[in-house]
Amino acid sequence: MGSIRAVRLTLPATVESVPTARHAVVAAARAAGASERVLADVALAVSEACTNVVEHAYREQAEPGTLSVSAEPHGSALEVVVSDEGSGVRPRDDSPGLGMGMALMAAVADGVQIDHDGAATRLHLTFELTAVEGDRA
Repeated sequence: MGSIRAVRLTLPATVESVPTARHAVVAAARAAGASERVLADVALAVSEACTNVVEHAYREQAEPGTLSVSAEPHGSALEVVVSDEGSGVRPRDDSPGLGMGMALMAAVADGVQIDHDGAATRLHLTFELTAVEGDRA
């Protein structure tokens, strides 16, 4: 494993913040020794999670809110948390996407958990850093 470092970012919930968050988390996963397959999975899931915040969390507000991202190794896993202080996860008839983001994240992450406490929504993604190439098809 490489040198391990945690990432903690608070960004505006705008489209421009998505690649910033993705690159920071992928760099942390790489430093923690993730395989190329895991790096691709992390990049995809973090992009989806951050895009969900941008498109859904603050849709009733005139100005974008905040997008918070953290990534921290725990043993052989990387725990990523993407959070917002928006209105929570609710069905949306006018969704600009296909509505497959959560299923996609669940397919590439080893663990997915979402919680909302009335003040914030947090999406927890777990990635096994020592996954063998080809483990997830």
